[in-house]
Amino acid sequence: MPKRARFLALLVPLGFACRHEDRRPSEPERPVTEERLRAAASGTDGWLTYGYDWGNRRYVPTAELNRQTVRGLHKIWDHDLDVLFRRGVRNESTPIVVDGLLLYTDLKNLVMAVDARTGKEVWRYQPDLKPTALCCGVVNRGVAVYGDRVFLATLDARVIALDRLSGKVAWETTAAPPAEGYSFTMAPLAADGKIIVAASGGEFGIRGFVDAYDPATGRRLWRFWTVPSPDQGGWYGRWSPTTPDGERLPRDIPRERRDSARYADAWKKGGASVYATPAYDPALRLLFVATGNPSGVAGVLPPGDNLYSTSLLALDIGTGALKWYYQMVPHNIWDYDNASPPVLFDLAVGDSTVPMVAEAGKTGWVYLLDRRTGRQVRRSDAVMPLENIFPRASRAGVLASPGVRGGANWPPPAYSPRTGLLYVLGSYVPMRFLVDTAINGGDPYSSGYFVELPDTNTFGTVSAIDPATGRIRWQVKAHRQLMYGGAVVTDSGLLFYGDIQGFLYALDAGTGEILWRDRAAKGYVGPPIVFRLDGQDRVAITSREGIVVYGLNGRR
Repeated sequence: MPKRARFLALLVPLGFACRHEDRRPSEPERPVTEERLRAAASGTDGWLTYGYDWGNRRYVPTAELNRQTVRGLHKIWDHDLDVLFRRGVRNESTPIVVDGLLLYTDLKNLVMAVDARTGKEVWRYQPDLKPTALCCGVVNRGVAVYGDRVFLATLDARVIALDRLSGKVAWETTAAPPAEGYSFTMAPLAADGKIIVAASGGEFGIRGFVDAYDPATGRRLWRFWTVPSPDQGGWYGRWSPTTPDGERLPRDIPRERRDSARYADAWKKGGASVYATPAYDPALRLLFVATGNPSGVAGVLPPGDNLYSTSLLALDIGTGALKWYYQMVPHNIWDYDNASPPVLFDLAVGDSTVPMVAEAGKTGWVYLLDRRTGRQVRRSDAVMPLENIFPRASRAGVLASPGVRGGANWPPPAYSPRTGLLYVLGSYVPMRFLVDTAINGGDPYSSGYFVELPDTNTFGTVSAIDPATGRIRWQVKAHRQLMYGGAVVTDSGLLFYGDIQGFLYALDAGTGEILWRDRAAKGYVGPPIVFRLDGQDRVAITSREGIVVYGLNGRR
């Protein structure tokens, strides 16, 4: 389907060279082992993986930072990217902190390595990128570390391994042809001795996939296609007239069945991109992957449920085999992606404990599933108002929310076992769903697209959701701005997040009371992190200008 509310960009070769400087941090390098990653949640070892731990909980044990001391936070250093000011650009990178080295990325896969104590640059690397079609700008979400290397998934669908101390290329491999619309925007995941990446590009007729690579050589170990072939059972699914929760979808299933022969090969370019870093459960040896929208053919979404788009998938990390899937929206004509990372936690249900996986969708709901089976335990309250959520297009247009930019978009949530709450950033961006008159004579069955409304009362939300009930315990609203950024929560009861105006906030995680804020940048900050270094707590946040680090003491 055409996504006219989206931004289409063409990435051209950049020609930047890798720059190396001998400014290594004083702390000795230690290999990032499986044991270190498994113990990441203990809070004694920096910030080693995208979601802080394999469960993507972004929950950090702290000693200094708490509700009383947070008012003393101030900037202790910043690192400037030394690039031209870019209006409206956002940095979606989550920094990595390992052995005194802080790693973050900027647009076009620029990787920066700085001393986490002083902010002095150690090295920078930027690949020469091939021309690539991109739906949503030249953003990427960071890197992974494993052994003595840094792993980058590029916008032109390559995987590159860099030496952690020098930034020099150890190996690189091309995963898919960028000329066919493939790209990578997610931060890779290092788990089970593998580097996990997955393809974006669902707007351009790609067939999505999840890959696992050998970190030593770059050899691909397995690939799972997120759109099943006819031999794998096909992508038509159950021809469901409703969502799993019973909302009726505006489908003409008899007509879809009649049209299935006409679109028999549509699965080959069926979309189902992956935008967010997966979560991993080492006990179950399952990888949890959230998928996005299906792809259309000449602007028309092909028949069927379009498996495994708009789904949560559980894959065997050893082989890539599918163990279960849960499709939130069959035949998704509205671009309601699952763009945020899955989050793993355990929940007491009656006399037992259920291992849960949560996915905050662009539909505006959080889906809470038993991660052993994929059975839905419950669905949360919506994190923003919903109106005509699954509309049929009309020539006059149907007012609907969330639209393509609303709901819970790419920003990562956080979960605190201390409060038992899941913290989700959402946006209310009502839009009008119109018939595309240029396609099939304006048949509302065939094609529609969202357009933004002028002077809309847009607002963002930060919602504390109780997974035991699905209810919103508290909610903070931010007037006239999207809630893009991400969250991190501490065991001392602080919730940090950033907004598109460049402010970094600290809230009481139990009540939502704003305890502290500071202007970190000129706009569009990324997901903040909290890490411990030399026995002291630090907060870091990226922006289009670079990165800022906060502490409770002076410059070290």
